[in-house]
Amino acid sequence: MVTTRTLTVKQNNIDPAFQNAKAEESTLSILLEQDGLSFLVRNKTTRQLYLSGFIPRKELTPTAVDDLLVSFPVRPKQIILAVEAPLAVILPTEFRGDNTEWTTQVLGAQANSIFQSKALSMEVHALIDPLILDQLKTDGLEVRHNWLVQMERITLSPKPKMWIHLFGSTVLIMAGQGKVWELVNSFPCENKDELLYHIANASEQLNWDRKSLQIELSGIQAAGYLEFISPYFGAVNLFKSKEWGQKSSAFGPWDATAFATILRL
Repeated sequence: MVTTRTLTVKQNNIDPAFQNAKAEESTLSILLEQDGLSFLVRNKTTRQLYLSGFIPRKELTPTAVDDLLVSFPVRPKQIILAVEAPLAVILPTEFRGDNTEWTTQVLGAQANSIFQSKALSMEVHALIDPLILDQLKTDGLEVRHNWLVQMERITLSPKPKMWIHLFGSTVLIMAGQGKVWELVNSFPCENKDELLYHIANASEQLNWDRKSLQIELSGIQAAGYLEFISPYFGAVNLFKSKEWGQKSSAFGPWDATAFATILRL
């Protein structure tokens, strides 16, 4: 960023334009989840992608976020850090009480983190893995829960629709219509059959007609799941990245569907 110094963290893809990018015009998005740490740098206005990277969980250290930040000669002006914690429960802020022991009944242990969204008047009570929790202690950064950020960024459809993102061993299902989110939750998911079960079960719980249901699919190997689930639902499409990031030819091959959630940060 206005320097020729090389980043000291692993990079999966980089645009040569990154060398001349101005820190005050750039955004760094960081997503911590059970599979590891993803990061993305882009222009705040044009959304041109400059840099993307992924650090797998087995390579994460307690200072991974700090190490990422200090590797920039000049920090991007805007930094967004979100955590994807699947052991979580979401509820309206008005229902919040001082006692959080009730989360033990839902999560199996008492929630150790609470995240709020003033825009949505919602909050998430989450039980976060200690390795991930250590990463959230970086000074000067606001930490958001991924569910709340995704809900703020996505524009709901007038008709029933699900936004589905596949992580390594879980799936995030977000469902809503009109102006109302009706379901936001993560489920264990290891294969296509389990994904189909979770979508069908969610649609049944919501009393939605599967044949008219719209689905936007993203995440790891999302394209491989598309053909399998498409016959069972009205319209299943892959995430389109154009709204969230612009990639030049110099950026190289890049699976935008796998980075859908971080692109929305």
